[in-house]
Amino acid sequence: MCAEYLIRPKTAYEHAWEVRDLLEPSEFSKHEQEVRDHLAARVWPTIEGPRALFDRAVVHLLREGILLPAGITTLNRLISEVRRAEHARLYRTPAKRAGPELRARLADLPQVPADRRVSELERLAEPRKTATLLAITRSLQAEAVDDALDLFAPLMATRRLQQPMKRGSPRVLPTGRPVS
Repeated sequence: MCAEYLIRPKTAYEHAWEVRDLLEPSEFSKHEQEVRDHLAARVWPTIEGPRALFDRAVVHLLREGILLPAGITTLNRLISEVRRAEHARLYRTPAKRAGPELRARLADLPQVPADRRVSELERLAEPRKTATLLAITRSLQAEAVDDALDLFAPLMATRRLQQPMKRGSPRVLPTGRPVS
């Protein structure tokens, strides 16, 4: 079967024509704007890359009974155009709402003043990094303590069971301290 594709160039087209006749899908060109709108709706709320958008576009086309465009470059180009346009719109939206004073202050954030070694933007990010590292360190310390307690619990129970308790003798922890 694969050999036919290599020998006769028209075989692949003939199969595509048979699929088209059997399923009667709509032409891509008639639904291109619908596909653009579907992709644009995916770009805004997600951080999906081109590959995930391509997969979603193919699923959408199949679900809606739309014939895939000839060659993947058509769909790739469409995805690239939609992403570029939506990202530009995404960045323009807050810029429109910001006044001239705020825009000027934001534009100055990455600039490094002559009397400093880092920009204001880098300075603002530093405490956040420190807080994140501190939180991670504390979390790991708590996990380490829990793991140590889990490890020593059976050992301590075994040692306690091996020490015969006499009636009337004071209860003592393995460390030697009396239990109150």
